[in-house]
Amino acid sequence: MSGGWWLGFDIGGTRLKSGVVDNAGGLDRTAVVDTEHERFDRTWDRMLEMGRAAVEARGRDGLQGVGVALPGLVETTFGSRHLPGKVLGIEDFPLRERLGAAFGVPVRCVNDGAAATLAEWRFGAAEGHADVVGFTIGTGVGCGVIVGGHLLTSRNLGAGVSFGHATIQTGGRTCLCGNVGCAETLVSADAVTARLRDYLERNVPSVLREAYLEDPRSITFQSLINGTEQGDRICLEVLDDFRRDLAAVIVTAIHGFDPEVVVLAGGPMAASDHFLPQVQAYVDRYAFVYPKDRHVPVLRARLEHHAGVLGAVALVMTAVEDAGGGTAA
Repeated sequence: MSGGWWLGFDIGGTRLKSGVVDNAGGLDRTAVVDTEHERFDRTWDRMLEMGRAAVEARGRDGLQGVGVALPGLVETTFGSRHLPGKVLGIEDFPLRERLGAAFGVPVRCVNDGAAATLAEWRFGAAEGHADVVGFTIGTGVGCGVIVGGHLLTSRNLGAGVSFGHATIQTGGRTCLCGNVGCAETLVSADAVTARLRDYLERNVPSVLREAYLEDPRSITFQSLINGTEQGDRICLEVLDDFRRDLAAVIVTAIHGFDPEVVVLAGGPMAASDHFLPQVQAYVDRYAFVYPKDRHVPVLRARLEHHAGVLGAVALVMTAVEDAGGGTAA
């Protein structure tokens, strides 16, 4: 694979990202296009345009494989199998088959939360570790699990990646998935912001009250951090709840998957100094591991804007390596 290059795509609900990746994880020719409100057949045309432009610039002989990250339940050797409503027309679209026919190289697809974990395992904070759990904290909670240097999967497509829907609080709020008390209802950035807005809606005194009255949508996770820096009582309470709940989610994942490290990604990590030390302390106290004094580091992700592209490429790289450098079916 020396001197070769890889093509990666990251399909989201509103944007399509692409990039050329070298064997060391170096990125080139990155692009982002707005795909909000368009059906997948138009997004597919854009993918072909991006891919062909990369081939024209770099030369087809060097292309080793194509990786695609996308939300929902994903079959690595097919594409999206279950993604209701988010990207219209993508369910049951034979993405791997079509890309393979278009570019003549191995293709792999992967859930976007798993892709972020793969990126950190291959090129980022978890490099060198064989067993990794990764979380992406944003509008929801994505997850990926690496066991023995390979992405954990199942024939029903949900292994590890649905951990954001693990029950953390019995009797808690109903989640979009239909379960009650999911991790996503407690530690996603949207859930934390909603908890803060609930205080403000009830007129609890806060330094954020005026901003909330002007525009409730202006209250974000960063607003929470700003409030804590000013000693605001409700912000301190909400942040303390977030620390505890996030740490409990991580401890549960450690008990389920026994990783060497846990990696956290997503927008809130820009403020990780405000919660990561407390999360680590909780994990050190409550994680049931062997040897008894084993430390499981909770790390901030190193890769940001194109982690999905890098993670999708990491998966197809591994498939080609496992096939001995030849064609991965």
